[in-house]
Amino acid sequence: MIIVTVFRTKSEINGFMVEGHSDYAEEGTDIVCASVSILCYTVLNSINLVAGIEPENMSYDVDEETGLMSLRTLVNNDRTDVIYRSFMVGIELLIEDYSNYITLKLEEV
Repeated sequence: MIIVTVFRTKSEINGFMVEGHSDYAEEGTDIVCASVSILCYTVLNSINLVAGIEPENMSYDVDEETGLMSLRTLVNNDRTDVIYRSFMVGIELLIEDYSNYITLKLEEV
């Protein structure tokens, strides 16, 4: 199962962690894992390229073998908020069809 944890304060989202594999299908044909991966990488790149957050103002880790990706931003703006919220919409839409393979948790930090 893929566990998605979104980190937030009372006023904003400042990161996420994705752990695990969905086991929906064999590696290379797993559309659930592929969908979550593309959402994660889109957020990571958009935080930098669209929101203008420089790499020194973010912390991220990727381990494809274990299915781990984590991202935390130290500085946020209106664009990071939209990017993170779009990520949550994507995850929630996936959960509608694949709830046996993905879980979403919200963690206040």
